[in-house]
Amino acid sequence: MAKVHLPGMFALTILFGICFPACAQSGAQPTPSPTPAATASPASPGHSTHLIAINAPKPDYPITAAKNGVQGRVWIQLLISETGDVESAEIISGDPDLARVAQEAMKKWKFKPYIHNGKAVKVNTKMPFDFAFKDKVVDVKVPADSSANASALPAAVSTSGESSSGNLPQKLRVSSGVAEGLKVRDVQPIYPLEALRAHTQGEVILQATIGKDGLIHDLKAVKGDPVLVKAAIGAVEQWRYRPYLLKGNPVEVETTIKVVFHM
Repeated sequence: MAKVHLPGMFALTILFGICFPACAQSGAQPTPSPTPAATASPASPGHSTHLIAINAPKPDYPITAAKNGVQGRVWIQLLISETGDVESAEIISGDPDLARVAQEAMKKWKFKPYIHNGKAVKVNTKMPFDFAFKDKVVDVKVPADSSANASALPAAVSTSGESSSGNLPQKLRVSSGVAEGLKVRDVQPIYPLEALRAHTQGEVILQATIGKDGLIHDLKAVKGDPVLVKAAIGAVEQWRYRPYLLKGNPVEVETTIKVVFHM
């Protein structure tokens, strides 16, 4: 039986009581989806190019998570049948309470059948769910040409994985200032109640990888109080960026992010 493995192509944002699936109409989204499935069309009658959700029940923000100000991204692994039904939804990562409600919601999702070589096939893919409070989400207006379309490597960039044949590097390292200039969606962290009671403040330093799609795919703590680190990661992992273009091609970039908690 044929099965197609697809990369994650949806980003669903929960804004405390309001749900914005990336496959819904664009007007319902806080920011454009990196890969808007609803606007995609098949390359040919025998092939689909994207999964398209036709029914997407909204998960509720868990009461405990809302009370404690927990934000964050969770990843769910889906197995979708030939008829577009979700056969299984497995939690990959994320806060347990947030992941549980995302998992239960995704089990009820319905997709248009995915066509490969003229036949409907099973699909295995992973999808992110973003949970954030509405007043903490900020759309950043940036110039249309801010995708850093460089013909050569600027001084703020270092390379890794560049071949001797002159191929483009697999990943670049850019300064925090360069990355900040590409950000189109900001989610502000919530000061943890535990930290407030203990009068804990200070800097959190994070190491981030920004993918070709403008999403953060890898986020690691370098420095900071563990309670503050958790709050910072829950917000920062939901940030979105314009892709960094090198000679017209999107490339992954690594950068450092600093979050300051001050009472």
